[in-house]
Amino acid sequence: MPTPYDQATEVTQRAGPVIAGYEIGNAGLATLGLAADQAAAHQTGLRVLVTRRIPVWTSHLAMGVCPPAAFEDGEPAVSLAREAAAQLRHDHPGTDVTLYGTGRSLPQALLRAAPAASMLVTGRDTAGPGATARLAGRVGCPVVSVPGETTAPDAPVLLVGADAPGDAAEFAMAEASARGVPVLACDLGQATGGFADAVVRAADRHPAVEVRHQGRGGLDSAPAGLAVVRAPAGRRDAGRHLLTGLLRDAPYPVAAVPGRR
Repeated sequence: MPTPYDQATEVTQRAGPVIAGYEIGNAGLATLGLAADQAAAHQTGLRVLVTRRIPVWTSHLAMGVCPPAAFEDGEPAVSLAREAAAQLRHDHPGTDVTLYGTGRSLPQALLRAAPAASMLVTGRDTAGPGATARLAGRVGCPVVSVPGETTAPDAPVLLVGADAPGDAAEFAMAEASARGVPVLACDLGQATGGFADAVVRAADRHPAVEVRHQGRGGLDSAPAGLAVVRAPAGRRDAGRHLLTGLLRDAPYPVAAVPGRR
C-alpha cells in the first residue's frame, strides 16, 4: 500500500512529456522557456503544439496532432516556433524538443493531449481566463499559465488556497526546493486548519524550504515567481473564482494542480 509520502510525491514524479501551446508574441516565448525549464528539471521531453491551417483534403475526423512538415510552409507562427524550438534545443541540450501542428484551437489541442502529459503549459489570455480555468478543471496534470512578463529567478513560490490544497502544497514545495526559494503561504479560508495542516505536512517533507506567511491583500503584486493553487474540481468549485482572478490579474505564472482523484 502506498505511503502518504508516496502519494504526495506522485504529482512531482512526471513520466510523460511537458506539452506547451505556442502562439506568436512575448507570451509565446515565455511559455516555451518555462516549459523547457520544467522538462529539463524533470528529465522529460517537451512537445510544442502550434495551430496550423488544415489542408482541405484532410478529414477532420482523422486529424490529430501532426508534424509541421505535414503541412505547407509559409505560416509565420510555424517559422517562429521552429526558430524557438532550435533555441530551446541549444539552451537545453539534454531535452528532446518536438514540434507538432494542430488544426484545433490550443485549448482544445491541449485538452486532447493531456492524458499523455505530465504538465500542460499555455500562454496567458487575460481577456479570457475562463478557457484556461476550464482546462485546468478537466485534466489530471498541472496546468501552468504564463504571462508575457518575466519574473526574477529568485522570487518565492506563492501557495494560495481557501481550503485543503491537496497536491498543490506538495507541488509548491517541490518547485521551491528546485528553485532554492521560499514558499509564501496565503490561506484565504475560514481558519478551519485544512490549508495550514497541508502546508505543514508538505513542509515536513521538504525541510530545506523556508515557509513564510503571505497576507490576503495584494496577491496580484506579491513578489512571486510562480503561484500555485488547487485546480477547481467543477464549475461550482469556489476555487474557480480564485484561479480565474489570478489568471486575469497576476503578473507571474500560475500553476493549477489537481487534487487526488
